[in-house]
Amino acid sequence: MATPPEKRNEKIENAKELLAELSNISPSSLARKEELSRDINFQEAVPYFEEMLDIIKQLNQRDISRLTTSQVNQIIAGCNNLKGHINNVQDFELNQNSPADVCTQIINQVKAAYDSVMEPLTIPLAFTATQATDYARIEREAKGYHATMREEAQSFKTLLDNYRQEAEKALNAVKEQAAEAGVSTNAQIFLTESTAHANGARTWLKATIAISGVTLAVAIVFVCLSFTYKPADIPDAIQYVFSKVILLSVLSFGIFWSAKNFRSAKHNETLNKHRANALGTFRAFVEGSDDPAVKDAILLQTSQAAFSNRRTGYEGQEADVQSVNPVVEILGKSLHRED
Repeated sequence: MATPPEKRNEKIENAKELLAELSNISPSSLARKEELSRDINFQEAVPYFEEMLDIIKQLNQRDISRLTTSQVNQIIAGCNNLKGHINNVQDFELNQNSPADVCTQIINQVKAAYDSVMEPLTIPLAFTATQATDYARIEREAKGYHATMREEAQSFKTLLDNYRQEAEKALNAVKEQAAEAGVSTNAQIFLTESTAHANGARTWLKATIAISGVTLAVAIVFVCLSFTYKPADIPDAIQYVFSKVILLSVLSFGIFWSAKNFRSAKHNETLNKHRANALGTFRAFVEGSDDPAVKDAILLQTSQAAFSNRRTGYEGQEADVQSVNPVVEILGKSLHRED
C-alpha cells in the first residue's frame, strides 16, 4: 500500500531532525569523566560512538528527500537505536546499586551496537552518495582536463621538436668545429714537417757550399804544387797523382751527397707545404658549394694532395698522374644521383 505524500514528508522531516540532533553531539562529551568518577565513566565507549556518529554526520549532509518511505524508516530506526544508547549513557547515575557493573553493561551494549545501528543506514548512505555526486560536473572537468592535457602534450611535442632542432644544430656545429680542428691539426703537422725539412735543407746547403769551397781550395793547391813538384821516378809520380785523385774524389762525393740531401730536403719541404696549403683551403672550397658531388670531388682532390707524391722540381720525377679526373668524378656522381 502506497504511503500518502504527507506522511512520507513527515517521516523525512523526522529523519532529518534525528540526523541533525545526533550530528550535534560530540563523542568526547559522552565519556562523562568529570561528571562521574575516574574509575566509573564511559571513556571506553567513546571510539565506538565516534564511528557511528561519523556515519550519521555524513548522512546528515546528504539529500534524503528522494529515498523511499521504507528507507526513511530505516534511517529513523537506526537513529533511534543510536539515540537510545546515547540516552543510556547520559542518564546514568552513580546513585544506584552496583554502578560499576551497570556502566560496564552499557559500554558492552555500545560496543555491540555498531551492526544494528549501521545496517539500516547502509543503503540510504550509498544511494545518497550517488545522488551527491555531480557526474555532469565530473564529465565537464574530465573533458576540460583532456583538452588541457592534449594542449600541453602538443606544446610539449613542439618544445621537444625545437629542442631536437637546436640539438641537431649544436651537433652539426660541434662536428664542423671538430672537422675544422682536425683539418687545422693535420695542416699544422705538415707545416711542422715542412719547417723541419727547410732547416735540414739550409744545413745541407751550407754543407754543400763548405765542401765545395774546400774542394776548390784543395784543387787550387794541387795545381800550384804540380808546378813545383818533380817526382823522382814514375812510381812516385803515380802515387802522387793517385793520392790527389782519391782526395778530390772523396771531396767530390761529399759535394754530390750534400747536394742530393739538399734537394731531397727542399723537395720534402715544398711537398709538405703544399699539403698544408691544401688542407688549409679545404674548408673554404667546401663551404663555397652546396652540391654533395662537388664536395666529394674537393675531398678527393684534397686527399690526393695530402697523401700522394707531387712533382716539385727538386728531384728527377715523372709528371704527376691524376688518379681520378675531378670533372669525371662530379659528372659521374650527378648522373648517379639523377638515376
